Amino acid sequence: MQRLCDYVGFDAETAWRLQTMGPGIRPFHERIVDEFYQAVLVDPGARAVLKSAAQIDRMRISLLKWLEGLFLGRYDESYYERRARIGRMHVKVGLEQRYMLTAMNVIRVGLHRALAEASEDGFGAFQDHIAIDKICDIELAIMLETYREDYVLRKTAESESLAIMGRLTAGLAHEVRNPLNAAKLQLDVLRRNAASVGDDSLRRKIERRTNLVQDELRRLSFLLDDFLNLARARTLEPVDCDAFSLVMEVVELRRPEIESQGIELSAELEGSCLLFAERDRLKQVINNLITNAVEAVAGRRGPTIQIISKVLGEDRWEIAVIDNGPGVSPEIAERAFESFVTTKDAGTGLGLAIVKRIVDLHGGAAVLTRLPEGGTRASFWIPTRD
Repeated sequence: MQRLCDYVGFDAETAWRLQTMGPGIRPFHERIVDEFYQAVLVDPGARAVLKSAAQIDRMRISLLKWLEGLFLGRYDESYYERRARIGRMHVKVGLEQRYMLTAMNVIRVGLHRALAEASEDGFGAFQDHIAIDKICDIELAIMLETYREDYVLRKTAESESLAIMGRLTAGLAHEVRNPLNAAKLQLDVLRRNAASVGDDSLRRKIERRTNLVQDELRRLSFLLDDFLNLARARTLEPVDCDAFSLVMEVVELRRPEIESQGIELSAELEGSCLLFAERDRLKQVINNLITNAVEAVAGRRGPTIQIISKVLGEDRWEIAVIDNGPGVSPEIAERAFESFVTTKDAGTGLGLAIVKRIVDLHGGAAVLTRLPEGGTRASFWIPTRD
């Protein structure tokens, strides 16, 4: 902390100035917080990490306390550690690092304006404005440094995990695929032979057993495919593609299957845009989200799935798949994109991990949210073509 203070020229006089101006700026804290969240909620990427109004209320209280802490006059190692927790929390909730720069600028401008309005001359002492800049620089440096440490550690762990999975999958594909195919062939032979058994009771028993084995082999094959897809999702070969046609291909492909299960499927495609993306990978992402929604509404009365595609501003495109199923718990929603996290008895827990990996490679973000009225909203956004 001391080294950081020395670097920006933060000394005892700066600390005294902040402590002295604190009471005059305090009445403006609520306004600064309001301006901060107005800026946050305008941006879809930043807004995506805010799960509910209750969470925003809690974060507003935390931001007010943070503002109070700027002017208490104590800037030691314990101060550094308290502020460092904020950067770590940003990593935990999935807020991208770039948002910290613009967020701190909103705070900085708000503090300068508050100082000017609280001053008799309508501007305030020049050295007081310098003190505000210095403490904001220190705060930003602390958050970015702790964010970098946590982010790099997390990304390194993810990369190592994917590298290990890639090596394991290469061996798994070789060692399992061949005997798996052989088992399927032998099972088909057994099923054909069973059809000629004269004893109806015995034939039905054999059929039930072979059906059970067939289902398990199919599940193992799906698991192997998921491993392969996750391991392969490491590089991209993007091309220019149209967002509208990409979504329509997936919707029209899945519609007959979904509606045959009595599920109402609707698609709201609001405009289109040009993407620089890998078409098949994005179609896989959308398919994974739709498959999750189909499984979520199975057995529900009046099951519905809604697909919404829209352009967010000038530089982002978003897809959301909304179902009226039971909804995902907050605990699962927070960890849903991690590998092997699932609520399904026969699930692999890799579907959303694959979604996240592909979306990350496209420079976007994926979000899973439980809706207040019930159901789940699974969405992702990626940048549009420049």
